[in-house]
Amino acid sequence: MYQRLHWFVLLYVISFVLKDVSGKWFVVILGIITFYLIYFHRFSKLLITSLIVFGLFSFYQIPSLHPNDTIETSSSVSIQGKIQSSVEKNSQFFRFTFQSSDHQLIQVYYFTEPEEYRNKFMSFRTGASCTLYGTFQSIPAARNPGQFDYKDYLASQGIEKQLVIESMEQSKCEGQSSWQKIYDVRQHVLDHIEHNVSAFTYAWFAALLFGDRGHLEDDVTTLFQNWNLTHLLAISGLHVGLILSIVYFLMLFLSRITIEKAQVLIACLLFLYPAMAGGAPSVWRASLLAIVIIVLSKLPIRLATTDMLSIVFLIMVILDKFVIYSIAFQFSFIVTFGIILSRKLLNDDVGYIWLVLRISLISMLIILPIQLYHFFQFQPLSVFLNVIVIPYFTFIVLPYLILILFASLMPPVLAILDSIFVDLHTAVITALTTIDHFIQPPWLTGEFPIYFFLPFYILLWLFLYYFEKKQLSKALQFGSLIVLLLTFICIRPYLDPHGYITMLDIGQGDAIIVELPYRKGVFIFDAGGKMTADFSETSSETFDQVIDPYLKSKGINKIDAIILSHADHDHVGSVPYILAGYSVDYVITSPYFDAEIIEQYKNTDTESQFFTVKAGDTFDLKQHTFEVHYPERNQTDNNGNSLVISSTFGKDKWLFTGDLGETGETEIVHAYPALKADVLKVAHHGSNTSSSPSFLAAVEADLALISVGENNHYGHPHKDVLDNLKRYNVKVMRTDQYGAIIYKFSEERGTVFPYLP
Repeated sequence: MYQRLHWFVLLYVISFVLKDVSGKWFVVILGIITFYLIYFHRFSKLLITSLIVFGLFSFYQIPSLHPNDTIETSSSVSIQGKIQSSVEKNSQFFRFTFQSSDHQLIQVYYFTEPEEYRNKFMSFRTGASCTLYGTFQSIPAARNPGQFDYKDYLASQGIEKQLVIESMEQSKCEGQSSWQKIYDVRQHVLDHIEHNVSAFTYAWFAALLFGDRGHLEDDVTTLFQNWNLTHLLAISGLHVGLILSIVYFLMLFLSRITIEKAQVLIACLLFLYPAMAGGAPSVWRASLLAIVIIVLSKLPIRLATTDMLSIVFLIMVILDKFVIYSIAFQFSFIVTFGIILSRKLLNDDVGYIWLVLRISLISMLIILPIQLYHFFQFQPLSVFLNVIVIPYFTFIVLPYLILILFASLMPPVLAILDSIFVDLHTAVITALTTIDHFIQPPWLTGEFPIYFFLPFYILLWLFLYYFEKKQLSKALQFGSLIVLLLTFICIRPYLDPHGYITMLDIGQGDAIIVELPYRKGVFIFDAGGKMTADFSETSSETFDQVIDPYLKSKGINKIDAIILSHADHDHVGSVPYILAGYSVDYVITSPYFDAEIIEQYKNTDTESQFFTVKAGDTFDLKQHTFEVHYPERNQTDNNGNSLVISSTFGKDKWLFTGDLGETGETEIVHAYPALKADVLKVAHHGSNTSSSPSFLAAVEADLALISVGENNHYGHPHKDVLDNLKRYNVKVMRTDQYGAIIYKFSEERGTVFPYLP
């Protein structure tokens, strides 16, 4: 069985991929693998039987992610159970994972004022037995394509409920587990460093040594994401190996203990450090692998490195059946396996720079499908930047931060080290930011279809195989096919004869994105936003969480026009962020749009052209015609100045109405008595100030789309509006009920369907 454990890992991965696809396909692939191993590798009957049993066990052991679709809200309840995780704390809330007495995992929050929270959570400790008094809350799910699905994310950890503690007086906890002592030490070290170094140094110290990235600035995190350098911000085998090397050196040469005792102490440390470092899968992988190596060195067993890594993989997935869903777990193992299997390529005497380039290229390629599946983009030039950045973090940043840890008991020395680190690291981050500003943005591919995973990895294996054999012409051929495959994924929208109109669910606001067939044009009708919690300034939340992920998931990096109905924030709040992040050719408004806001848009360093249209105008964008029906003159308010536009997509005519009121509707009916529409974008989110019976009777729409916030306090859509639509036999679809609403059209037909089931 030795030298063959990786087959168990392969079967587990196949089970994971096919779990929610097809049980029949799993049986077929299991049969093919069995036949291959019997006739080409001559595996023993015992090993073949073990593989088949393990494969079937894996297929049924891996949990399917089907979060409960019902809204888990209720009146106040009392539940009993134990705290399973560390207790995460900040000045606004604390949270932890709680296992109830009926063995359900629950995410628990308690929101607290800054001055009271320290005393409140003292009894909330890992392993504590608790009675909690609170209310179950619905878990936010993705309501738009490309949007992060928090419900799915929690389900991937076995959590399907969320409780908010309402009464601390009625909630109580007793006891703790031994893990809490480790968490206490961790928090003590972090608190000590935080109070003795600058905020800049502390942010990097907490992230790189203790796995807490919450203090890094968003701009820095985005910068590292754009350059595929996020792995440097997460504790990985590199960090663990470096820390162990330093500790091992100190034990042997300063403490003068024997190698055997040092290894025992190292093994103990390896069990503790993952908890100290936040419990990331990559840390557990590196720590468990080191433990396996130490244990096997004491036994008369010799295993290949792939077998030892396979043992760690199998231990982790058996102990935690949900860990396979962790992206960090997937990245950590696939990169490690890839580098081990490419060791012949890395053992060539090619010099340091070429060696680092090879490692960087192999690492990037092997995680590429997973990265594109989740994040839709990558930066090819990061391969070259890694040559500089990885050594800098390995040989300077990490050792320096460890030195700061050791110097934390010597305040004068710590102050000097802190000052040097701030100057040095700020200069490096500034240099990276400058490079990011002048270099082309990441390659945006859109979502990587899962059925392309297998062709990609077959081509990658062939590329590396022939490269290792030094058959460079064949390696170049398969490398070119990889590029062609990625290119095909990028140009798929330009080969698609269908167009799409997506009314995004942004809550109480409007954002509609139009994609013409063959991606001939991309237009946005309105792009609403939100204010900060205290309403003091605008927020990028809607852009960051809905609009930007949608555009990236579709592979859209250029917008031909943004058409704005009027200047209310729930229709234009995300426009500045779109102009700053995307190439936009035109911004189209009515002549009566707020001039001050237009000037703000022009000051976003955009190269967009601005022009206005009014009633009676027609204009073409990418050879697609739009007709303007309103306004003809300046009205008294923003809603009254709403731009009303119609256009035909496929065989259906659409009417976009902004927040038009009943007065404007009456004027349009009188000015355009022949105006008809198949699809009506209901004005003002279904308010009773619009959608009058006379207007609906004149337009004769078959379908009405309402963009409205779930459980909004305005009571939209109004009952009178819904009754009017029903009276005129208009089918209604609402974003609060269906999430994003997607209209797929071609020259022959159009089909509308919801994003949510």
